[in-house]
Amino acid sequence: MKNFILSALILCFAFGVYAQQDTTKTTVKEKNLVTVEEDSVATRVKVGKNSGIQVVANHRGDTVRIRIGNRNFDVVESDRGTAITTSKESGEKRWNDRRFNGHWAGFEMGVNIISNIDYSPYKGTSYGEFFDLNQGKSLTVNLNLAEFAFSNERKTVGIVSGLGFSFMDYRFDQPITLEKNPSSGLLIPKILDQDVKKSKLNITYLTVPLILEIATPLKLNHQRLTLAGGLIGGINIGAHTKVKYPGSKEKDRGNFNLNPLKYELTGRIGLGEFCLFANYSMTPLFKEGKGPEFNPLMIGISFPNVDF
Repeated sequence: MKNFILSALILCFAFGVYAQQDTTKTTVKEKNLVTVEEDSVATRVKVGKNSGIQVVANHRGDTVRIRIGNRNFDVVESDRGTAITTSKESGEKRWNDRRFNGHWAGFEMGVNIISNIDYSPYKGTSYGEFFDLNQGKSLTVNLNLAEFAFSNERKTVGIVSGLGFSFMDYRFDQPITLEKNPSSGLLIPKILDQDVKKSKLNITYLTVPLILEIATPLKLNHQRLTLAGGLIGGINIGAHTKVKYPGSKEKDRGNFNLNPLKYELTGRIGLGEFCLFANYSMTPLFKEGKGPEFNPLMIGISFPNVDF
């Protein structure tokens, strides 16, 4: 465990993050990792040197276009409901059966679910049960950039590890944000004006997995069904609250009494280039006695083997 923490801390110091007007870039050793561009028309997110992942969302909120590797997803909202169309571009297949094909590296998106919140640190106060989320918009995006796999000779069972980033959003359902009580240090809600468009807590983790993966004999269209389970360790490398008003936005960085380390249990089932997964944190989100007490659960989909 000590070696894991030391290695991860060294990696953290190698990262630089900077913002320039409406463009935010994340770099790793001077290589651009994530670029977020926002203008009057849309917000664009590009991941990786070759833009293996691109997300474009217009500010009307009715269209989101996502490209993951050679797959395209168009999400269009209208008065008749939400429509999702998919397409696939032709291209050379990167992965083959001559090596063990782990299902860590790639792009993941999931919904953050919280339940059974313990508000005992707030006993005797008037704050109430304030950590109420807009569940459908409390999302996590995971960018798993590196993968290392060790398998048996038949390439059917493997131990998978690697490196990734996790960007977690907790979108509040009420017009509040979070701050610390200056006297007690307890995390408390701050009531905002009713014209707030959105308010959220964002947390970034550096993640390292240790997963046992099994390629079963079951196949569909020449794709093996895979089962996997294990642990994911994470180090909190940054957090901020963000409040958006009509025509302006505010961002406040801090530690917000978050636990600096976490470890999650993960279970995964995959078929080819598509996986379903669930991550349950064995570590509470906030430090004991310093905030609402709960263990986050994330359920999502994964698109492994995306070329970054």
